[in-house]
Amino acid sequence: MRYWYGILLAVGLLAACSQSPQGVNPQAVVVPASVTVEKTAVPKFKRTYRWTIAKQVTDPASGTLTLATGQAYTLKYAVNLLGTPTDSDFRVEGRVTIRNTGSVPVELQAPTDTITPGGIGVTLNCGVTFPYTLSPGSSLVCDYSQALPDGQSRTNSVAVSWSGGGQSGTATAQAGFSFTNPTEVVDGSVTVSDPSATLVSSISGIDPQGVISQTHFFERTVSFDRCGEYRVENTATFTTNTTGTQGSASATVQVNVPCVGGCTLTQGYWKTHSRYGPAPYDDTWAQIGEDTPFYLSGKGYYQVLWTPPSGGNAYYILAHQFIAARLNILNGAATTPAVDAALAWAHTFFQTYRPTDSLSKALANQAKGYAATLDSYNNGYIGPGHCSE
Repeated sequence: MRYWYGILLAVGLLAACSQSPQGVNPQAVVVPASVTVEKTAVPKFKRTYRWTIAKQVTDPASGTLTLATGQAYTLKYAVNLLGTPTDSDFRVEGRVTIRNTGSVPVELQAPTDTITPGGIGVTLNCGVTFPYTLSPGSSLVCDYSQALPDGQSRTNSVAVSWSGGGQSGTATAQAGFSFTNPTEVVDGSVTVSDPSATLVSSISGIDPQGVISQTHFFERTVSFDRCGEYRVENTATFTTNTTGTQGSASATVQVNVPCVGGCTLTQGYWKTHSRYGPAPYDDTWAQIGEDTPFYLSGKGYYQVLWTPPSGGNAYYILAHQFIAARLNILNGAATTPAVDAALAWAHTFFQTYRPTDSLSKALANQAKGYAATLDSYNNGYIGPGHCSE
């Protein structure tokens, strides 16, 4: 009996241990249906710069300078550049992530995505057809890209309705964005050059509106071995880094190098002071020779000088001033760059044409123009000045 009683007692204890305290079997834990949504909003836009350039002389501040022959001077320039931005192509891009965080499938309705202010509707690319069933623990990712009319700060909001497991709801998310840093910059920098000068230093800055300002400092040393009036012009050029757009600006310094050597006399003086008289002989003539052939004219220097320019003959008008200028130089008068250019042009002209040749109107006017320059020189209006006869 004791043996069977022990067995029955053990069986009863095992049966009692297999029941919960309330006598009910435990059930698996069920997580209610639940949906969350997350979103990102990345603003993008293009900034295009338009550049302007200006150049000024900083030394000498007046823009004019007087130098002695052979004296060196360092000119200084400031090149100012301004890059003004224009923003365009505004858009916002991002991603919407819908998650089923419950333990039962849920049915999703098509999400709505709106940008405010403006009530701009956004099309989400989710790659599925709605209504859509989302499994427990799964996610649905939707991408979007939306063009915007301007760079105003905005908020992007998304909402998605869902139902499942006897429950329903709407999950929402939003993200604000502002257009601060451009994602594409066009012509955001420039290179600056001035072939006639040397870059010494540069400074630059950018203001809160994105306007870029730059100043580049250049120097150029000048010296002139002949007297005269000189125009020193420097041109600075910029080239943008993206489109290769170019621009330039110039600054000019007027330099006066006074003529201190000799003086000049008119053609009338040289006509009458040869060895043929009637005035006293000026032995400067001996350095040319009165009867030396004058180029292709068939006449000597003295004879050409006494030949009147009948009918406004450009050949003789130029020849008279040319001969007088040559004699003035041989007599010790300093020249100017303009006089040198006129003499060089006349030399080539006389090597080519004769007094009887028919000249085009343009060529005749050019010859008379150089004659006028030499006439001003011989009369002392330019160059070292007229001699006191």
